[in-house]
Amino acid sequence: MADQATAGRREQILEATLRVIGRSGRQAVTHRAVAEEAGVPLGSTTYYFKSRDDLLRQALEHVAASEVERYAARAEELRAVKSALELADRLIDDLVAAAKDRIAYIAEYELWLEAGQRPELREAAQNWCDAEQRSVVGAMEALGSAEPATDASLVVAAIDGLGERVLAREDDPAKAADQFRPELRRLVERLVG
Repeated sequence: MADQATAGRREQILEATLRVIGRSGRQAVTHRAVAEEAGVPLGSTTYYFKSRDDLLRQALEHVAASEVERYAARAEELRAVKSALELADRLIDDLVAAAKDRIAYIAEYELWLEAGQRPELREAAQNWCDAEQRSVVGAMEALGSAEPATDASLVVAAIDGLGERVLAREDDPAKAADQFRPELRRLVERLVG
């Protein structure tokens, strides 16, 4: 029972860390700010996380592990697509779903930047990136791509870039993403021939 409480408290703090990052950036992460966001005593954050760097590292590892699981589940769904247009539409719909929680989506980008500056975070970030690409490789194979891994890499890069463009806009993510839908459709159609 105590282990469940410990895990629950740690997760509560990590989720609060992501909210602080998404709302105010990585530089705003302090034990005090996270404790306030989580609604826990300051001693709880310092008990579970010895430093700000430890908090950021574990937040990245937490969200990366969650995303790796999500992409693994998504890979099977994407493998079942019947056309390039269906794949492009599913990927855009996934982007819209993620971007609707703007704070969480921004936090993910902030954590990517943190991994770029801290070598000890790169493995978790790379696992996340690899899982995203693997989720598309199977679909590219099923659609007849001559080079599924290379083509999946291009599609993922396009989705990530479109995600940045969606974040840079003030309007509804669905409206913004719909403007980019034809671009992704064209790319996927060209890649699978």
